[in-house]
Amino acid sequence: MSEPSFFSELKQLITDYFEARIALLKINVYEKIARVTAVLFSSIIIALILFFLVFFLSISAGFYFGSLLNSNAWGFLIVFGFYLILLVVILIFRKKLLEKYIIDKVIQTLFEKEESND
Repeated sequence: MSEPSFFSELKQLITDYFEARIALLKINVYEKIARVTAVLFSSIIIALILFFLVFFLSISAGFYFGSLLNSNAWGFLIVFGFYLILLVVILIFRKKLLEKYIIDKVIQTLFEKEESND
């Protein structure tokens, strides 16, 4: 008579175990999503600040070169040329530099905690 209660108790323990594992898996997924979201949000804030920094620096450089050449048009054309060259270099090396860097950072962020627990 004790066997049916043993099997029902074992069934309950196995059910509880799998429910706990599923809950743990959900918590881990939520934690990784939160970590990636935080990194993404902070990266967007930094990129926005850098954008405004470069924007105003470019305007200043355009006026500076314009005062040297006595023509604002030539000054801004020099700044435009610099950005055009920079764009071509980035387009040529984007897979090697940008995509690899971004993929590595996302993977590093996702597995950051697991490395520290080992």
